[in-house]
Amino acid sequence: MKRLASWVAFLAIWLTAAAATARDGHGGPANCCTIDAGAQVVVALAQPLSTKLQRTGDKFGLRLAAPVVVSGWVVIPAGTPGTGEVVEATKPGPGGRPAKLVLAARYLTFGGRQLALEGMQLALAGKNNGMAAQAAGAGGMAFFPLGFVGLAVEGGDVEVQAGAQARAAIRDDVVLPPLRRATPDESYNSVALESGADVPDSGGAIDIPPPPPGMGQIVFFRPYTVLGIGQWFSVREHGDRIGKLFNGAYFVRAVQPGVHSYTAAFEPELGDRLTLEVAAGETYFVQGVLTKGVVLSAANLLPSGRGAFDRASRKLKRSNAPAWRGDSEIGAERPRGADADR
Repeated sequence: MKRLASWVAFLAIWLTAAAATARDGHGGPANCCTIDAGAQVVVALAQPLSTKLQRTGDKFGLRLAAPVVVSGWVVIPAGTPGTGEVVEATKPGPGGRPAKLVLAARYLTFGGRQLALEGMQLALAGKNNGMAAQAAGAGGMAFFPLGFVGLAVEGGDVEVQAGAQARAAIRDDVVLPPLRRATPDESYNSVALESGADVPDSGGAIDIPPPPPGMGQIVFFRPYTVLGIGQWFSVREHGDRIGKLFNGAYFVRAVQPGVHSYTAAFEPELGDRLTLEVAAGETYFVQGVLTKGVVLSAANLLPSGRGAFDRASRKLKRSNAPAWRGDSEIGAERPRGADADR
């Protein structure tokens, strides 16, 4: 259905642009072109990035991976340079804890102007070696304090190659002159991007509705595992509990746009933190996992995506997550009976 709607919208835009060209000759129409705030664009990394080298706050190069098309006219060409910023970069740690890399697109540089960007979703975690750490810890119980051997196992770094692509959005309305007529493929791809038809349906069992108007939202989830039975941890913001991730749980937190930092702790000596930059209208996914701690398991919050959530969704149950500080929570049912221990 998404693709059918994209073809219908594309045809309407192409016919409108053709009529405008017939009226105005080879130049663009006089009333073109306004890029509306929130318009989707595709950007690509102009350089490789790694948690071995990058630090929180570092800037990095971007480029526009596909032209921006308005009403059948190209207004910003592919290859336009831009700048991004590392929102958070953490190293891998003991207990199999993976590294984290959270990136944000800041602006494109075009026509002597900086066109502000937001809503870029490219957040990655390194290899989670928590299972290896737990196995090592269990094997060392007869000879060492519980968890000693497990703490010697580190998680993996994050490395992203140049050319990796992500969506972003134009933050403010922008008026630009047309450069040339878009090809049919460029026009169709632009419509598909705006409609979401370029994002494959991964067939998840849980439908996540859009966030409330003017807000973004974060889906926190913890896939069900046999080893995780009976273990849970709380997720907090500013020290206040916003939700509980028991084994096989999820909750959705609607928040105001901006930077949000979340913490999770199963035991105090190995608490974890994840910082995200949330844009209005966007949905972000955060996966909770357990790695080996000094006494018990340690909680970790990892940047994730819709695909991972959909793969886990058939065994997920909604968790309780109280609203706090003007933010809202969607889905506050706590499983009963056997599900309550999952």
